[in-house]
Amino acid sequence: MIFYKYIFKETAKTQLVILLILLTVFMCQSLIRLIGRAAVGSLPVEFIGTLALYALPQVAVIMLPLTLFLAVLLTLGRICSDSEMVVLRSVGFSPVNVMGVTMALACITAAITGYVGIVLQPEAARAQEELTEDAKNNPQFLPIESGRFVSLGERFTVYIDEVGGSEEEKTVSQIYVMDTPFARDQGSITTAQRGYLQDDDDGVRWLYLFDGKRYEGSVQAGSFRRVNFSEFKAPVTTAEERRESELSIDTLATSELLTSDNRQHQVEAQWRISSIFAVFVLTLVAVPLSMVNPRQGRFAKLMPALLIYAAYYMFLLSLRNLINHGQLPVYPGMYLVPLLFALLVGIPLNLPKRYVRRFLRPENKAQPAQGKIAGTDAPADAKRKED
Repeated sequence: MIFYKYIFKETAKTQLVILLILLTVFMCQSLIRLIGRAAVGSLPVEFIGTLALYALPQVAVIMLPLTLFLAVLLTLGRICSDSEMVVLRSVGFSPVNVMGVTMALACITAAITGYVGIVLQPEAARAQEELTEDAKNNPQFLPIESGRFVSLGERFTVYIDEVGGSEEEKTVSQIYVMDTPFARDQGSITTAQRGYLQDDDDGVRWLYLFDGKRYEGSVQAGSFRRVNFSEFKAPVTTAEERRESELSIDTLATSELLTSDNRQHQVEAQWRISSIFAVFVLTLVAVPLSMVNPRQGRFAKLMPALLIYAAYYMFLLSLRNLINHGQLPVYPGMYLVPLLFALLVGIPLNLPKRYVRRFLRPENKAQPAQGKIAGTDAPADAKRKED
């Protein structure tokens, strides 16, 4: 029991350290990317930390199997290189016992991976899209500054000449609104003294302008019409457009994806579930690769192990694209990848070497009888006496 606890504790500690390092690296990359977006005014500074946290579940689904894979390789590799495994085997602690300990840790990791991928990932993606949509369309978070163009939805581009007041309550004047299709047959330019955005009860976002002028006409015809108005409003985004933006595949619950008839929805559900199988398959591969000779060092088989991990996910991603494009059936789909890796890689690596050698090498051909010279019936001793 002490040996079980020892291996379990050392592997779990290594996995936790690797997970923290990888998440820190990912957070730094996400923060750098989000800070760059905030610097150009496409994202409010207040949302940087929140959006980075919402992106963690998506990458954690891939990181969790990798952390256990590396933890098993490094921990058992250190135990073998320090000759501790020799001592453990001398007291009856076989590789089968090591596999049992690592599989117990794999069950815990698989449960966490399943919860993150099936439950947390769609919720985080939904919250991330809602926050991003709010940052794009909410006037409170628009980068309203003097002399800057601001896009409102896919139709309007706004230019504000003067901005005053505090950061909490900005006052704007001399607003110029350009309709995006202006370069086509019909278009318009609207100027106003003030304005704001507001959503109605149906979810439609409206642009309100006051005390201004509107120029409508055709560039090809060269004629325009000017209209003076005290109040003007136009829809920026419709309710259907906002609902479509909210209902992306990443935001759908896993139960909805499994019951859907859409091919892409079913593939997304398989992608989330396949991470659970990846934990067990990669653990099955990592244990035999970590059993190194003390003279080889703990990192002797690290490169082949990483190549196997990269091949696993490249195969998984390739199969995902093929299924999405209809070149392969939905079932067995991506579940075929862990099955093939378990049968062709995991199980052969765990077999005793004598079985592998017997399978790879053909049966030895009949050798000459001992004590006789090949091709003759004379004994070897007699032949030597004649010589």
